Formats: sequence, C-alpha cells, structure tokens
Amino acid sequence: MIKLLHVVAIGALVSSALYAYTIKYGTTLEAEQLQKIKGKTQREREAIAVLKAEWQFLTRPDRLQTLADRHLDLQPFSVTQVVRASDIPNRGPKVDAIGRKLEDLGLGLPTETPRDRKASATTPGGRP
Repeated sequence: MIKLLHVVAIGALVSSALYAYTIKYGTTLEAEQLQKIKGKTQREREAIAVLKAEWQFLTRPDRLQTLADRHLDLQPFSVTQVVRASDIPNRGPKVDAIGRKLEDLGLGLPTETPRDRKASATTPGGRP
C-alpha cells in the first residue's frame, strides 16, 4: 500500500511538473508574440510620424503659394468678382432655333420648350 502511495505521489509530482512546464512554455510563447506586436506597433507609429512630417512639409502655405505662382496662371482677386445672388440675371428660356425660324416662315406651329410646358402646366388657366 505504501508503494502504491509513493507511485501516486511521484506521478502527481511529475504531472504537476509537466503542467507547470506547459504553462511556462505557453507564457513564454505569448510573451514573444506580445513583443513582436509591440515592435510592429512602434514601427507603424514611426511610419505615421514620418508621414505626418511629410504632410506638414508638403502643405506649408509658403510652399503652396510658390507652387501656385509657378504652375497656375492665377490672377489677383478683384472687388468686381464679388456679386450678390440677387445681381445674377435669371436664365432665359431655352430657344429652339430651327423651330423659331419655321415659325417666322409660317411653316410650323409655335414650339414650346420643356420649361415652357412646365410653366404652362402649373399656371392657372394654362394649357396642360
């Protein structure tokens, strides 16, 4: 009976040692993966910092003005370019040039543009 107890104790000791080894091995593997991820994260942060620095360099106002002066034929802004919406004339009706000439010759019926049809459909007493 004591031999059986010794065998069970030794088996428990060996199995607990194996269990501790698997836990240690798994922990070591996870720690290595964590270090790889931390390294990759750091490299990505450095790459982002480089891109931000390049963006700040490329979008400097003085650099953009120099490029605009060199490559774009821009004219200085004048006060006459500013208008109010009320100063903009309304668009005239769309003219059917051939139809109007035929009307002038008396060969056709008066032509309507789609805008004229829309206006007459919404006007009371107008043609549908």
